[in-house]
Amino acid sequence: MYRWLSNIFILSLKEVKSLLSDLILVALMVYFFTVAVAVAAKGASQDVRNAPVAVVDHDESALSLRLRQSIRPPHFKYPEAIGDETVQRHMDLGDYYFTIDIPPEYEKDYLSEKYPKIQILVDATAMTLAGTGTGYLSSILSDELRKSAVEYNTPQISPQIAAEPRVNVLFNPNASAIWQMGVVQIIGNLTLLTLMLSGAAVIREKERGTIEHLLVMPVSASEIAISKVCANGSVIVFLALLSLWIIVHSILGVPVMGSLYLLTAGMLIYVLSFASLGILLAVLAPSMPQFGLLCIPVYMLVYLLAGATSPVECMPETMQKIIQISPTTQFVSFTQDVVHRGSGLGDVYRKLLIMLGQGLFFLTIALIKFKSMLSRQ
Repeated sequence: MYRWLSNIFILSLKEVKSLLSDLILVALMVYFFTVAVAVAAKGASQDVRNAPVAVVDHDESALSLRLRQSIRPPHFKYPEAIGDETVQRHMDLGDYYFTIDIPPEYEKDYLSEKYPKIQILVDATAMTLAGTGTGYLSSILSDELRKSAVEYNTPQISPQIAAEPRVNVLFNPNASAIWQMGVVQIIGNLTLLTLMLSGAAVIREKERGTIEHLLVMPVSASEIAISKVCANGSVIVFLALLSLWIIVHSILGVPVMGSLYLLTAGMLIYVLSFASLGILLAVLAPSMPQFGLLCIPVYMLVYLLAGATSPVECMPETMQKIIQISPTTQFVSFTQDVVHRGSGLGDVYRKLLIMLGQGLFFLTIALIKFKSMLSRQ
């Protein structure tokens, strides 16, 4: 056992040295877990940020002024007052995404319990922004009216509602998509690079002819394969943890949630599973281009159905059961529990055991195929 572990350690150092010698590949990996994650988290966010808003205030009362002042950054710019006759021109030119029209005598009608309506004009050319922003504005104005109803000692605006839901947000108090987008991007990059690098290490040995050098050394097939998993996996896990730290600290400005040790353990087990799958695909593919073509559909299938981009519960029941055999599905659920919900080992140990079992299964098949490939060299 000591000699087996010693050989794996030495071969792993050889793999890490070979990996780090490729400067372009190293730069690409660093980019994947730094710039790419930050851009996906902040640049591709579906949140409403700094949306221009105009207000046509026909009432000019204390209540209408209060409603105007409730619209503030970071979701919206401070609203600008415009005249009724210029609304259409500004909307046609795209100067404002939203225009709020407060009718005359709004405060008087409101205090008289006539429930007047506020009109919101929306530039729907930006479809996602229009839909999300309208919901934001409606919520902001409704909350402000509820507060004013209490202060003015008037009945609730909607007395028909018997119960009012109150949501307690333990994490991500502003409901920012950065939290979700950043973690999803890290999982996607971790999955893709684990699959590609582990398999490419095997293909590289075959194409360069260095695999014959390994065969004349006193090492076994399991030592060669596991060393490739350990070397490539350790580098990827380090970069993924660094990327998570950047997302949580630098972008969000809050301390790391959950257990860093628990998250590291989950990543290591997941890398074991997916790196084994990469080696298996590399054994089946005779060349690097064919290996790349094999990786693309496998990655797309397991990632899109893992629950990172859409909930697993939204899929057909049969697909929900089938996709559970994928380590990515378990890892996505595990990461969401640890990062977003602050779960401990007692909450996620079953998912760790499932990922470990899947990893050992894929590793066993990969070792059998890898040994068969070496025997044909």
